Amino acid sequence: MATDRGKPIAGPTYLVAWRRPDLNDQVSYGRFSLMILLFSLAIIAFQLALWFLKAKDYVGMDPDDAMRLVEVRDYLGGQGWFDLTQYRLGPDGGTLMHWSRLIDWPIATLVSLYAPFLSPHQAEVAAVATWPLLLVVPLLASIGLASYRLGGKGGMVIGLLLSVVFLAAIVRFRPGAIDHHNVQLVLAAFMTAMLIDPLARASNFAAAAVAGGLALAIGAETTPLVAVSAIVVAVLWAIDSERYRRAAIGFGLAFAAATGAIFFGTTPLGHYGSVTCDTLSLGYLSLATVGGAALAASAFVLTDKPIHIRFTALVLAGILVLATAILVAPECLQNPLNNLDPLLKSMWLSTIKEAQSIVAEMQHSPEDIGGFYAVGLLALAVCFMRIMRREQTIAHAILLALIGISWVVSALQVRGMMFANFLAFIPLSALIADLRALYVSRQKDSRAALAFVMAALLSVPAVWTMGGMAAFKAGDAIAGVPANRDAEDPDAEACVTEKRVADFARMPAGRILAGFNTGPALLRFTPHSVLAANYHRNQAGMIATLKIAMAKPQDALPMMEAQGVGYVLFCNDDPLVDLMKTKYPDGFLAQLGKGDVPGYLEEIPQRAAGLHIYQMIQR
Repeated sequence: MATDRGKPIAGPTYLVAWRRPDLNDQVSYGRFSLMILLFSLAIIAFQLALWFLKAKDYVGMDPDDAMRLVEVRDYLGGQGWFDLTQYRLGPDGGTLMHWSRLIDWPIATLVSLYAPFLSPHQAEVAAVATWPLLLVVPLLASIGLASYRLGGKGGMVIGLLLSVVFLAAIVRFRPGAIDHHNVQLVLAAFMTAMLIDPLARASNFAAAAVAGGLALAIGAETTPLVAVSAIVVAVLWAIDSERYRRAAIGFGLAFAAATGAIFFGTTPLGHYGSVTCDTLSLGYLSLATVGGAALAASAFVLTDKPIHIRFTALVLAGILVLATAILVAPECLQNPLNNLDPLLKSMWLSTIKEAQSIVAEMQHSPEDIGGFYAVGLLALAVCFMRIMRREQTIAHAILLALIGISWVVSALQVRGMMFANFLAFIPLSALIADLRALYVSRQKDSRAALAFVMAALLSVPAVWTMGGMAAFKAGDAIAGVPANRDAEDPDAEACVTEKRVADFARMPAGRILAGFNTGPALLRFTPHSVLAANYHRNQAGMIATLKIAMAKPQDALPMMEAQGVGYVLFCNDDPLVDLMKTKYPDGFLAQLGKGDVPGYLEEIPQRAAGLHIYQMIQR
């Protein structure tokens, strides 16, 4: 299965240097663009059809999508570029959010572009439908380029097919999915494609650095991936200094410059000296500037020095970066969520599925383990095998590092599995392409056919998910365990919708005590404020909500008055209500869920089943 794609082709090239010398395996820029367009149109058409047939709302199902829309509306309504405070979330003064205007701006721009031709509501619908679909094109272009650089034309086609199947199964690129995680995946894929350029062009490495700076600004979840990317570039230069000299200089300077430009372009003047670990602040700016400058300077000055001198320089640069972190932002050397209040860790964070570790997933949802983690592990094994066989060693070593850190992050918090799974398609597509070539050359060899089919199937996360579900269902049936009838119904109507709270939205504005999950929807559909929602920057509001919910009804009243609560809303199926019924059955929220309404509340009549809204009685 060894190939000769490891020999770079000298001279100018549109896309790739690691490819077969066979002219039939080369793809021109025009043909590449056409293939990306066709695959993009296919998944866009599928997502639009699914949206029109099944969607109950034009905004995505994730509460973060609703919260993003609230921020976009505020921005369009005149809230400043540098003002990220959500004034209707939390206690008096609001909550300073950690989300970036870099996502708000393109969505708001789309709304403005549609506004002359559509009604305000239709323009909003069109914008939130368009944005995630537009992201499909750069995502597939990145994965197509990376797969082509590794596996030639056949690898590119297979990489695109794996990506399209994956995108059809996840919600991040469906119309209405306007949270920032889809942009992060695009940046991660683009950064990876640039780094595996075998010609080590400075322009590609600089582009990867700019993508890394954008990723840091958009969300801290990609910080480990960006950090490992920088380490990879440094090690490549230390090992092969002549080849990677310009690449290292380009990456280092671009990373420092881009991060600085984004910081000053998105951070208000009064926060220049603040250190926050969940967004681009002085802490990350310092590390990017020092690290980028140190890498560029080392590559500029020490390229002709012996390898031990180059590695010594990198060690010293690493010590300098670590010293900067300890001096400027020591708190950022750990998970930002480690500083959460213990009450929030036990009563909130432990209940969020995407924040769970692989250990917790194995305990609560073992049928999902394969879909989350198996494809990434398979890709890591393939990369290791290729390195041992000395097949495109550098490219697979880069992928091993990037997929490896993504997999480790996903093992700590399952939300990282999207990055590990998607980047895994790059080495797996090259493997499948080679197995397909082997099968074609040995058409009567059943083992070759089986290897090709099995590799293709096992590279699809959905196959592992369906297999896990089927296996556990079969195991339960054999053991006589009844089916779970409490599983969430995907067709069930959300508790808080525009229609359900239409009358409530016309009541005098006030602060609502409600479950964390309903907060963004209430901000979207009503002019009211909410005390709490699922955001760690909203610690004060969430802690106050939990303490009120746990207190006995007579003790909850002064606590609500202190927080300026005017309304209480809860849904029968709210996870917070269920949690309180179990852990604090005598508490305010549990008693309210049993129909025991204290005298200081008056229920507002509702026609919506499962939804209860109460108004505080003025004393």
